[in-house]
This record gives sequence, C-alpha cells and structure tokens, in this order.
Amino acid sequence: MRFPYRSLFLFEAATATIFEIKRLDIQSKNPSHLYFWFYFDNASGQLSQLDFEDMRTENGEHERDFAQGQLRFNPTTAEGTFSPAAGSPPLRLHTITPPTLPAALETALFAFFA
Repeated sequence: MRFPYRSLFLFEAATATIFEIKRLDIQSKNPSHLYFWFYFDNASGQLSQLDFEDMRTENGEHERDFAQGQLRFNPTTAEGTFSPAAGSPPLRLHTITPPTLPAALETALFAFFA
C-alpha cells in the first residue's frame, strides 16, 4: 500500500536506521495518527515501530522517549545516540540530511502499513 508521506528525521548507524515520517493522506488532529517513528535492523531487514512516549528540547539537544529506548540528537552536530531500554549498548547515529528514505526503507515502510 503506497501513500504520500514526508520523512522528518533519518538517523543511520552501522547496524540500524531510525526515522520518523508524517503521513499526508490522513486528516486527524491526533498526532499519533499522523507521526510514526521506526527502527530498521539493517542486517535482518526487519522494520518495527517505536512506541512514542515523550519529547523534550534543551540547549539545542533533542530527546525522544520511546518504550524501546531513548533517542538524543543535536541538529547542529548531525550526531545522535539511541539508548535501548533493554540495556544493550547505545547506537551512535549520524543524521542524514535531507531525510530521504532509501528504497529498502521505503519498501519496508509500505509493507508495514499494507
């Protein structure tokens, strides 16, 4: 199922990619119907949705809390960290700008919503 979307953030590490999209085909005032965060395991090709809980910005540092862990990033340095809730080592991330999804991620995204 293909649908219009806009990629808002895209972060890459050697083992995983984390990204946020906004669906443009849904009319809703509820942000959880429009905005989606995903974790893509680069080795397995497995895409899973991150369960958003909270967000903050302090001194230029952005934080997003998910049931699966915490994402911290700084748009100025184009670097970030994802700390899994399960206690695995943190992932060092690099911000991709513009946040255009590669074909493999887009295919996984459309399959997820199909």
